Amino acid sequence: MTIAILTAMAEEGQLYRDTCAVTGTVERAGLSLHRATHAGHDLLLTEMGVGKVNAALATQVVLDAVVPDAVVCTGTAGALHDGLDVGDIVVARDCLQHDLRVDFLGLPPGQVPFTDLRFFETDPSLRDAALAVDLPGHAMHAGRILTGDLFVQDETARHTLRDELSGDCVEMEGAAVGQVCTLNDVPFLLVRAISDRADGRSDIDFQASLEEAAQASARVVLEVLRTLEGG
Repeated sequence: MTIAILTAMAEEGQLYRDTCAVTGTVERAGLSLHRATHAGHDLLLTEMGVGKVNAALATQVVLDAVVPDAVVCTGTAGALHDGLDVGDIVVARDCLQHDLRVDFLGLPPGQVPFTDLRFFETDPSLRDAALAVDLPGHAMHAGRILTGDLFVQDETARHTLRDELSGDCVEMEGAAVGQVCTLNDVPFLLVRAISDRADGRSDIDFQASLEEAAQASARVVLEVLRTLEGG
């Protein structure tokens, strides 16, 4: 299979670069696209940058470059659900943009105006493969991942996102990747490891847990690659 793996930050992509055999790099639209192989699969590893615009740009650039069989987005997230601990893994059932709000048209949060796009569902087979991974010390959860162009670090905002949108965790890229993949009819998977609780301590906890959480989400994906056909 040909699979594109997208991360936002260098820390989130480091384990892929260390583990996979990189065979070449091309530069497009300010992005470094690393061709690599692992477990019998052809990969394209790309650091998107932070935020929805960077994520959407990178996803479309990758899709134009290789036409992958699937796109995988991994990295870290802040927990919204009280049952999630730092280090837990959330595999998205679906995702949406929590900061896309056009109330005057009577649209619910996350609804893209003048379209039927709101929730972006991940590929069931990829999702099941990720949830089947046994990563010692890290509990696995299926859930809804919320995306927005802000770093949530407030208890009130945390509770609102959880209660209003049934979100399990929050990050800044996944639903943008999901929207571009959905419009291009390309299966996608979204895997996040909890780095903080999206509360008043999230800036401190994020910095302390970033590397460990980033590697945990990458280890899940690397194990998925090993189990997929062609691996």
